[in-house]
Amino acid sequence: MVRVKDFEFSLREFAGSLGDFGPLNPFILGYIAILGVNPTGIFLAMGLTNIALGIAYRLPLPVEAKKAIGVAALSEKWKPSQIYLSGVLTGVAWIVLGFSGFVKKLAGRTPLIVVRGIQLGLVFILLKEAVMLMQMDILLALTSVILIILLMKNRYLPSALAVFGLGLALVFISNPDIDLRIGFHPPPIYIPNIRDLSLNLPIVVFAQLVLTFSNAIMATCLAVNERFPGKRISEENLAINMGLMNTFLPFIGGIPMCHGAGGFASQYFFGARTGGAMLMEGVCEIFLALFLADSIAIIFGAFPLSIIGAMLLFASLELGKFLVKLRGLGLIETVIIGIISFLTNLAVGFIAGLVLHWILKKAGKASV
Repeated sequence: MVRVKDFEFSLREFAGSLGDFGPLNPFILGYIAILGVNPTGIFLAMGLTNIALGIAYRLPLPVEAKKAIGVAALSEKWKPSQIYLSGVLTGVAWIVLGFSGFVKKLAGRTPLIVVRGIQLGLVFILLKEAVMLMQMDILLALTSVILIILLMKNRYLPSALAVFGLGLALVFISNPDIDLRIGFHPPPIYIPNIRDLSLNLPIVVFAQLVLTFSNAIMATCLAVNERFPGKRISEENLAINMGLMNTFLPFIGGIPMCHGAGGFASQYFFGARTGGAMLMEGVCEIFLALFLADSIAIIFGAFPLSIIGAMLLFASLELGKFLVKLRGLGLIETVIIGIISFLTNLAVGFIAGLVLHWILKKAGKASV
């Protein structure tokens, strides 16, 4: 183990970085396998972002693919250039909202209990996704769950490293013909073009902004600050982060990215505590981008999703720990907002939560 102030390079930190290994995100796999997005640009952008965030914040603060844009792009079969353009548009929007102070004002007026409700909605969503993925191979999923429990506090073989290694071993056992072709792959260069602006794209971008504010900004900020009170981050920090990464990284083929409370909870559960986890993940992603791009889609496309489901299960439990501390009307309000978020989406849940809290406040029964 090597430790410099705020940066630990150990098996535990590396296992934590694998807890939410971005390249296995279903949207990223879909971008590569279905829409033909160049994997070099995706992985290079993620790697550079993770390294920059690790150095800047010195704690785990992962990034992931934006969900609303991902759903629209895959369902409507967007061209890669449209995906890149949507990233630039959201990036510019967050730079304006972040530096103008609007995000700070909106965050200051958002009741804590509404953010708790969004967190709970995300817990429900992660649990549902975990169960769906685990059902693909129940025996393997249960094996992964048992491994995670048995190795939860093992310093020499962290649980995330064990199950991730199991998944990779199964990939090569079930696909013996996989050829790991190592070679240099320069990133693509993208220049925004107005012809890529479809009628639906601005609508999707707006929906993504609302979703990002509720989950990637408010819920993530709360989750990080509760676990790292000595390194508090602000909502403005996260907005500006996403503004910068999405404005500039699409020019080298980066997809729209954001922070996420679920991704943070997963990395934290599996051992990430310092910026070292971010640096190690970033280096791995840059290596994959520049030297193994030809093999990425094949390997990650064959990775057992039931193992990812097992890891998501524990990430959701980590994220939902706050629930045991809630009582009375605050608990009821949180559960209602969480259910609405789960049945619709986090953006709708956020707006509904604000309305519900306003009604309760008028009645003199609102929580904090």
